[in-house]
Amino acid sequence: MCAGILCLKQAKRGTMLFLRGVNPVARILIIEDDEEMRSLLKDFLEDEGYEADSADNASEGLRKVGLQPFDLVITDIRMPGLTGLDILSAVKKFQPAMPVIVITAFGGEEVYHRSIARGADGFLEKPIHFRRLKSLIHDLISPKKKMKEGCRKDMLCS
Repeated sequence: MCAGILCLKQAKRGTMLFLRGVNPVARILIIEDDEEMRSLLKDFLEDEGYEADSADNASEGLRKVGLQPFDLVITDIRMPGLTGLDILSAVKKFQPAMPVIVITAFGGEEVYHRSIARGADGFLEKPIHFRRLKSLIHDLISPKKKMKEGCRKDMLCS
């Protein structure tokens, strides 16, 4: 637990600053091949106060994850080329603590279990219930959770 006012997290590509009582803007990456759904998710997240970026395919999404720090990834499962499950495995391999929410129009128990087995932190079927998405995102990236988890091994706490 951070004892002082500041808790600095050294990320691969930068430093995040957490001030007690101040909610930093969380950065969320949306990986979705359907332009309408991608735009809908991006608008929703920005309206909720998040900084949202998007990619229209898995390769572009993985490139963005490798170049920029994100607090959470939302990915569709069914896309041309690499799938959302491929993204999930790659993200968890290189950034195990990054939460990933999987969304799909082709759900079912088998897809749910495969997603969870590969490390998904959340699973939502389309059509997306935005109240549920909002709650899930909050639970996964709330400042309290970040502070509790982050100050264990990869945080410099004063």
